[in-house]
Amino acid sequence: MKIRVYAASFCSFEDIDEEGYLVLPDGAVLNDVYKRLKVPWVLRRIVFATVNYKRVGLETRLEDGDVVSFLSALGGG
Repeated sequence: MKIRVYAASFCSFEDIDEEGYLVLPDGAVLNDVYKRLKVPWVLRRIVFATVNYKRVGLETRLEDGDVVSFLSALGGG
């Protein structure tokens, strides 16, 4: 499945294609995105992500075409 990702500067961009998509296996959850983008564990407490512009938990199951956006209090987010 492909999801659109709006990642922050502290994320790894190596798995995101030129169009801003990340490919994940079916059944992936939001926490899998944090892992694939190599968000440091310490930042996971102050950074949160939204799915389709709604704040959700880390175990939220993702669907093909979802939009994941990262927001951080550090960046005024």
